[in-house]
Amino acid sequence: MLNLNGYLGPEINVSKKKIYDHNKALFDLCIEINQFCQIFKYELKVDENDNIGIVATLLFFKLLDTYQSVILLYQYGLDTQARIVNRTILEGLWVLKNLYFAPDKTFKLLIEDEYFKKVNMLHDIKNNHDYFYEYLTKNNIINVEAEMEKLTANMKQFGVEKIRKINVKEMALNSNSELEYFYIYKLLCRDVHVDTGQLTNYFMSGVDGSIEGFDDSPSTINIEEVLITTADLILKAVIFLSKILKIDKNVEISYYINQVHNF
Repeated sequence: MLNLNGYLGPEINVSKKKIYDHNKALFDLCIEINQFCQIFKYELKVDENDNIGIVATLLFFKLLDTYQSVILLYQYGLDTQARIVNRTILEGLWVLKNLYFAPDKTFKLLIEDEYFKKVNMLHDIKNNHDYFYEYLTKNNIINVEAEMEKLTANMKQFGVEKIRKINVKEMALNSNSELEYFYIYKLLCRDVHVDTGQLTNYFMSGVDGSIEGFDDSPSTINIEEVLITTADLILKAVIFLSKILKIDKNVEISYYINQVHNF
Protein backbone atom coordinates (compact mmCIF):
# COMPACT_ATOMS: atom_id res chain seq x y z
CA MET A 1 0.00 0.00 0.00
CA LEU A 2 3.05 2.29 -0.17
CA ASN A 3 1.88 4.45 -3.06
CA LEU A 4 0.76 8.00 -3.69
CA ASN A 5 -3.00 7.40 -3.63
CA GLY A 6 -3.55 4.77 -0.94
CA TYR A 7 -7.01 3.25 -1.23
CA LEU A 8 -7.70 5.40 -4.28
CA GLY A 9 -4.82 3.95 -6.28
CA PRO A 10 -4.98 1.02 -8.73
CA GLU A 11 -2.91 -1.16 -6.39
CA ILE A 12 -5.97 -1.63 -4.19
CA ASN A 13 -7.52 -3.87 -6.85
CA VAL A 14 -5.07 -6.63 -5.95
CA SER A 15 -6.15 -6.45 -2.31
CA LYS A 16 -9.84 -6.32 -3.29
CA LYS A 17 -9.54 -9.59 -5.20
CA LYS A 18 -7.75 -11.30 -2.32
CA ILE A 19 -10.35 -10.06 0.17
CA TYR A 20 -13.25 -11.25 -1.98
CA ASP A 21 -11.70 -14.64 -2.74
CA HIS A 22 -10.97 -15.23 0.95
CA ASN A 23 -14.51 -14.24 2.03
CA LYS A 24 -16.47 -15.30 -1.05
CA ALA A 25 -19.25 -17.17 0.75
CA LEU A 26 -19.86 -14.26 3.12
CA PHE A 27 -19.87 -11.62 0.39
CA ASP A 28 -22.14 -13.74 -1.82
CA LEU A 29 -24.65 -14.12 1.02
CA CYS A 30 -24.65 -10.36 1.69
CA ILE A 31 -25.07 -9.61 -2.01
CA GLU A 32 -27.95 -12.11 -2.29
CA ILE A 33 -29.67 -10.43 0.67
CA ASN A 34 -29.09 -7.07 -0.99
CA GLN A 35 -30.79 -8.30 -4.17
CA PHE A 36 -33.77 -9.44 -2.10
CA CYS A 37 -33.94 -6.03 -0.42
CA GLN A 38 -33.64 -4.21 -3.76
CA ILE A 39 -36.54 -6.19 -5.23
CA PHE A 40 -38.53 -5.58 -2.03
CA LYS A 41 -37.77 -1.85 -2.29
CA TYR A 42 -39.12 -1.55 -5.83
CA GLU A 43 -42.28 -3.50 -4.95
CA LEU A 44 -43.27 -1.03 -2.21
CA LYS A 45 -46.51 0.89 -2.60
CA VAL A 46 -47.38 3.61 -0.10
CA ASP A 47 -50.51 5.73 0.10
CA GLU A 48 -49.67 9.42 -0.29
CA ASN A 49 -51.67 10.20 2.87
CA ASP A 50 -49.86 7.60 4.97
CA ASN A 51 -47.27 9.76 6.74
CA ILE A 52 -45.95 6.88 8.85
CA GLY A 53 -45.60 4.65 5.81
CA ILE A 54 -43.82 7.34 3.79
CA VAL A 55 -41.29 8.12 6.54
CA ALA A 56 -40.69 4.42 7.23
CA THR A 57 -40.14 3.71 3.53
CA LEU A 58 -37.71 6.60 3.07
CA LEU A 59 -35.84 5.46 6.17
CA PHE A 60 -35.56 1.95 4.72
CA PHE A 61 -34.10 3.42 1.52
CA LYS A 62 -31.40 5.10 3.61
CA LEU A 63 -30.71 1.93 5.60
CA LEU A 64 -30.35 -0.16 2.43
CA ASP A 65 -27.87 2.34 0.97
CA THR A 66 -25.96 2.17 4.23
CA TYR A 67 -25.98 -1.63 4.18
CA GLN A 68 -24.48 -1.55 0.70
CA SER A 69 -21.85 0.93 1.94
CA VAL A 70 -20.70 -1.49 4.66
CA ILE A 71 -20.22 -4.23 2.07
CA LEU A 72 -18.33 -1.89 -0.27
CA LEU A 73 -16.04 -0.75 2.53
CA TYR A 74 -15.15 -4.33 3.39
CA GLN A 75 -14.37 -5.07 -0.24
CA TYR A 76 -11.61 -2.49 0.18
CA GLY A 77 -10.52 -3.77 3.58
CA LEU A 78 -11.69 -0.65 5.41
CA ASP A 79 -12.57 -2.48 8.60
CA THR A 80 -12.89 0.41 11.05
CA GLN A 81 -14.83 2.56 8.60
CA ALA A 82 -17.28 -0.29 7.93
CA ARG A 83 -17.98 -0.58 11.65
CA ILE A 84 -18.53 3.19 11.88
CA VAL A 85 -21.09 3.13 9.07
CA ASN A 86 -22.77 0.07 10.57
CA ARG A 87 -23.74 2.14 13.60
CA THR A 88 -25.98 4.24 11.36
CA ILE A 89 -28.04 1.17 10.51
CA LEU A 90 -28.64 0.46 14.19
CA GLU A 91 -29.86 3.99 14.90
CA GLY A 92 -32.13 3.98 11.86
CA LEU A 93 -33.52 0.54 12.67
CA TRP A 94 -34.53 1.67 16.14
CA VAL A 95 -36.45 4.60 14.69
CA LEU A 96 -38.13 2.24 12.22
CA LYS A 97 -39.11 -0.13 15.04
CA ASN A 98 -40.54 2.78 17.03
CA LEU A 99 -42.58 3.82 13.99
CA TYR A 100 -44.21 0.40 14.28
CA PHE A 101 -44.59 0.15 18.08
CA ALA A 102 -45.64 3.79 18.66
CA PRO A 103 -46.30 5.39 15.25
CA ASP A 104 -47.97 8.67 16.22
CA LYS A 105 -45.64 9.37 19.13
CA THR A 106 -42.55 8.61 17.05
CA PHE A 107 -43.72 10.65 14.05
CA LYS A 108 -44.32 13.60 16.37
CA LEU A 109 -40.87 13.16 17.88
CA LEU A 110 -39.25 13.16 14.43
CA ILE A 111 -40.92 16.51 13.67
CA GLU A 112 -39.90 17.93 17.03
CA ASP A 113 -36.32 16.75 16.44
CA GLU A 114 -36.21 18.42 13.01
CA TYR A 115 -37.34 21.76 14.46
CA PHE A 116 -34.89 21.33 17.33
CA LYS A 117 -32.00 21.08 14.86
CA LYS A 118 -33.12 24.12 12.88
CA VAL A 119 -33.70 26.28 15.94
CA ASN A 120 -30.36 25.26 17.46
CA MET A 121 -28.55 26.15 14.25
CA LEU A 122 -30.12 29.62 14.25
CA HIS A 123 -29.21 30.10 17.92
CA ASP A 124 -25.62 29.13 17.10
CA ILE A 125 -25.46 31.64 14.28
CA LYS A 126 -26.89 34.37 16.50
CA ASN A 127 -24.89 33.73 19.66
CA ASN A 128 -21.49 32.62 18.37
CA HIS A 129 -18.98 35.13 17.14
CA ASP A 130 -16.32 33.24 15.27
CA TYR A 131 -15.40 34.12 11.71
CA PHE A 132 -17.86 31.76 10.03
CA TYR A 133 -20.92 33.08 11.85
CA GLU A 134 -19.77 36.67 11.46
CA TYR A 135 -19.38 36.10 7.73
CA LEU A 136 -22.94 34.77 7.47
CA THR A 137 -24.48 37.65 9.36
CA LYS A 138 -22.38 40.57 8.08
CA ASN A 139 -22.89 39.55 4.46
CA ASN A 140 -26.64 39.15 4.93
CA ILE A 141 -26.49 35.53 3.83
CA ILE A 142 -29.09 34.69 6.43
CA ASN A 143 -31.46 36.80 8.49
CA VAL A 144 -31.62 34.95 11.79
CA GLU A 145 -34.61 36.81 13.20
CA ALA A 146 -36.64 36.37 10.02
CA GLU A 147 -35.81 32.67 9.81
CA MET A 148 -36.74 32.20 13.46
CA GLU A 149 -40.10 33.88 12.84
CA LYS A 150 -40.74 31.51 9.91
CA LEU A 151 -39.94 28.50 12.07
CA THR A 152 -42.20 29.72 14.87
CA ALA A 153 -45.05 30.29 12.41
CA ASN A 154 -44.59 26.83 10.91
CA MET A 155 -44.56 25.21 14.33
CA LYS A 156 -47.80 27.00 15.22
CA GLN A 157 -49.40 26.03 11.89
CA PHE A 158 -48.61 22.33 12.34
CA GLY A 159 -49.33 22.20 16.06
CA VAL A 160 -45.74 21.69 17.21
CA GLU A 161 -45.78 22.85 20.82
CA LYS A 162 -42.26 21.85 21.83
CA ILE A 163 -38.95 20.80 20.34
CA ARG A 164 -36.65 18.07 21.54
CA LYS A 165 -33.69 16.04 20.33
CA ILE A 166 -34.06 12.35 19.56
CA ASN A 167 -32.38 10.27 22.26
CA VAL A 168 -30.70 7.21 20.76
CA LYS A 169 -30.82 5.20 23.99
CA GLU A 170 -34.51 6.01 24.41
CA MET A 171 -35.20 4.85 20.84
CA ALA A 172 -33.38 1.58 21.52
CA LEU A 173 -35.00 0.77 24.86
CA ASN A 174 -38.48 1.72 23.66
CA SER A 175 -38.14 -0.78 20.81
CA ASN A 176 -36.98 -3.73 22.93
CA SER A 177 -33.42 -3.40 21.59
CA GLU A 178 -31.51 -3.50 24.86
CA LEU A 179 -29.02 -6.13 23.68
CA GLU A 180 -28.28 -4.24 20.48
CA TYR A 181 -27.77 -0.99 22.39
CA PHE A 182 -25.67 -2.16 25.33
CA TYR A 183 -23.50 -4.55 23.33
CA ILE A 184 -23.31 -3.84 19.60
CA TYR A 185 -23.93 -0.08 19.69
CA LYS A 186 -21.53 0.58 22.55
CA LEU A 187 -18.75 -1.28 20.72
CA LEU A 188 -19.38 0.55 17.46
CA CYS A 189 -19.34 3.92 19.23
CA ARG A 190 -15.68 3.37 20.08
CA ASP A 191 -14.88 3.47 16.37
CA VAL A 192 -16.86 6.64 15.74
CA HIS A 193 -15.20 8.69 18.47
CA VAL A 194 -11.51 9.21 19.13
CA ASP A 195 -10.59 6.19 21.22
CA THR A 196 -6.92 5.55 21.97
CA GLY A 197 -7.59 1.85 22.42
CA GLN A 198 -8.85 1.57 18.84
CA LEU A 199 -5.80 3.42 17.50
CA THR A 200 -3.62 0.43 18.37
CA ASN A 201 -5.06 -1.23 15.26
CA TYR A 202 -2.59 0.87 13.29
CA PHE A 203 0.46 -0.38 15.20
CA MET A 204 2.94 -2.96 13.93
CA SER A 205 4.09 -4.77 17.06
CA GLY A 206 7.06 -7.01 17.65
CA VAL A 207 6.95 -10.34 19.49
CA ASP A 208 7.76 -8.57 22.72
CA GLY A 209 4.97 -6.05 22.19
CA SER A 210 7.23 -3.20 21.14
CA ILE A 211 6.08 -0.81 18.41
CA GLU A 212 7.93 -1.50 15.18
CA GLY A 213 5.98 0.86 12.94
CA PHE A 214 2.58 1.93 11.70
CA ASP A 215 0.25 -0.08 9.48
CA ASP A 216 -2.67 1.29 7.47
CA SER A 217 -2.97 -1.61 5.03
CA PRO A 218 -6.39 -3.19 4.29
CA SER A 219 -7.87 -5.13 7.20
CA THR A 220 -10.81 -7.51 7.44
CA ILE A 221 -10.20 -8.64 11.00
CA ASN A 222 -13.86 -8.13 12.01
CA ILE A 223 -15.48 -8.87 8.66
CA GLU A 224 -17.57 -11.89 9.62
CA GLU A 225 -18.98 -10.36 12.80
CA VAL A 226 -19.78 -7.03 11.16
CA LEU A 227 -21.24 -8.31 7.88
CA ILE A 228 -23.35 -10.93 9.63
CA THR A 229 -24.58 -8.21 12.00
CA THR A 230 -25.36 -5.75 9.23
CA ALA A 231 -27.17 -8.44 7.21
CA ASP A 232 -29.26 -9.29 10.27
CA LEU A 233 -30.09 -5.61 10.82
CA ILE A 234 -31.23 -4.93 7.26
CA LEU A 235 -33.46 -8.02 7.39
CA LYS A 236 -34.99 -6.70 10.60
CA ALA A 237 -35.63 -3.44 8.76
CA VAL A 238 -37.51 -5.41 6.09
CA ILE A 239 -39.52 -7.14 8.83
CA PHE A 240 -40.65 -3.91 10.49
CA LEU A 241 -41.33 -2.03 7.27
CA SER A 242 -43.42 -5.02 6.17
CA LYS A 243 -45.36 -4.80 9.43
CA ILE A 244 -45.94 -1.06 8.98
CA LEU A 245 -47.08 -1.41 5.36
CA LYS A 246 -48.88 -4.73 6.03
CA ILE A 247 -46.84 -6.70 3.48
CA ASP A 248 -46.40 -10.45 3.79
CA LYS A 249 -42.74 -11.38 3.26
CA ASN A 250 -42.53 -13.93 6.08
CA VAL A 251 -41.36 -16.87 3.95
CA GLU A 252 -38.56 -14.96 2.22
CA ILE A 253 -37.41 -13.20 5.38
CA SER A 254 -37.35 -16.46 7.37
CA TYR A 255 -35.21 -18.06 4.66
CA TYR A 256 -32.60 -15.30 4.71
CA ILE A 257 -32.56 -15.01 8.50
CA ASN A 258 -31.82 -18.73 8.68
CA GLN A 259 -29.04 -18.28 6.14
CA VAL A 260 -27.47 -15.53 8.25
CA HIS A 261 -27.83 -17.27 11.60
CA ASN A 262 -26.44 -20.54 10.24
CA PHE A 263 -23.46 -18.99 8.46
